[in-house]
Amino acid sequence: MKKLSFLLVLSITGLICIRGSFARDMDEQYAVFGAGAENCAAYLVARDRRGTAERWYHHWLAGYLSAVNNAAANTYNILGEKSMTDILDWLEGYCTANPNINFSNAVADLVSILYADRQNMAPGKEGGWNKFTEQADQQTP
Repeated sequence: MKKLSFLLVLSITGLICIRGSFARDMDEQYAVFGAGAENCAAYLVARDRRGTAERWYHHWLAGYLSAVNNAAANTYNILGEKSMTDILDWLEGYCTANPNINFSNAVADLVSILYADRQNMAPGKEGGWNKFTEQADQQTP
């Protein structure tokens, strides 16, 4: 199970658009599984109908965002100050304008936009390099 989780995180890392780089094959292709493989038009239909199909997209999205939180450098919460409602509203507008784009590409574009304003540390937590140098200074006699 840990190996599968690692491979999933590794795959998601390749989808993150940071400085325009993607991990893809030689033909710029990559495999997408689950609801992310559907196009935005299918997502909009599922959203309008509500129910199980819409929840599949939401669960897929939550898993994708969680994997980004785990795999992206200096990222605690890719959403930053945004709510899931904000994210779903953005996806609705994006998918309405781009119905033939894969849902996974829509979410990857969203992540690339959110990355600059991500929350890079858990709330109430101090960290960074100064945390380690301060600890070392305290231990030095």
